[in-house]
Amino acid sequence: MKPRLIDKILLGLLLLIFIAAMVFVILVMIGVVPMGEVTRVMNDAADPNKSSVYLRIGIAVGAAVLALVGIKLLFTGGKPKEKEPSNNASLLRSDENGVAYISAASIDSMAQKYVKSNSRIRECTSKVEVAPDSSVSLTLKAIVLADTNIPELCDTVRKELKEYIETYAGVKVEKVAFMVVNTYSPVTAARVN
Repeated sequence: MKPRLIDKILLGLLLLIFIAAMVFVILVMIGVVPMGEVTRVMNDAADPNKSSVYLRIGIAVGAAVLALVGIKLLFTGGKPKEKEPSNNASLLRSDENGVAYISAASIDSMAQKYVKSNSRIRECTSKVEVAPDSSVSLTLKAIVLADTNIPELCDTVRKELKEYIETYAGVKVEKVAFMVVNTYSPVTAARVN
């Protein structure tokens, strides 16, 4: 699970405080900070007659906040969220039995299969985009035979591919963009080869 930004900041602050406390303990243990001074300050802070009530409340609130931050990080860091499919899958169905998705790669394969069945299209690349509402948009870039009625082919491909994907994939097709990037003439290609 990827931690959220606030969790990273809280963890960083908690670790800095922990590191400072450990450095302080090391300094006390090696004698840089006299142990007598530490016990005197702690006794003064704990003695209601010598210390300010605000100092004691501040120390108690600070310790409580640190404890709560530690508990929050303990439980949010170890509990993985239910993984949602990323933007490369479309929701098919959600009911009491669970959820079903179809990947963008599957939809792309279906689009390629449909395009290959059209004899007027020589080559084609396709791209599938899944919207947040689980509808899909397809973009096709094709090379078609030179003697093709391009407006008619574009209309036919867009209409039939939309129906094909909606029927067999079960997802709503928002739009189909079909772009003819070049034409292909078998006679010209034979002479060049």
